[in-house]
Amino acid sequence: MKLKTDVRYAVRMLFTLTGADKPLSMACLAEKTGIAPRAIELVHSALKRNGLATSAVGSKGGISLAVPLSEITLGRLVEIFDGGVEFFVCSGKKTNECPDKEKCAMRTVWNGLSDRIQRKLNSISLEEIFQEYAKKPSKTVRKAACISK
Repeated sequence: MKLKTDVRYAVRMLFTLTGADKPLSMACLAEKTGIAPRAIELVHSALKRNGLATSAVGSKGGISLAVPLSEITLGRLVEIFDGGVEFFVCSGKKTNECPDKEKCAMRTVWNGLSDRIQRKLNSISLEEIFQEYAKKPSKTVRKAACISK
């Protein structure tokens, strides 16, 4: 299973916001994460719509976390940006027009596996991932000295 780019971007943005002592402008967040400003806007919009990030305008404005990382799961991000775990088109909510979908045993198997993996992802908080991430030295961490308004 491969996580969508938006999920990976959301994790990077949320980790960066966790380490910030004040709200960060989109430009500063883009500089610190290496994510394009347009992608920052799109991901932030989805995070804000789902109550995970906030934003404010003005001299002390910017983007900040709405809830602690301990309350955000990897599964929630997969649901927000990818609609949840679904192995095939015929599994989950996006069923195709297969004439056998009501009697297909494999559809039931794939749905069950998708549900189990989604539940597992729902049990992994970003706080757990962040604690592991914080222990590892990284050559890709950007030490931007941007100044947020």
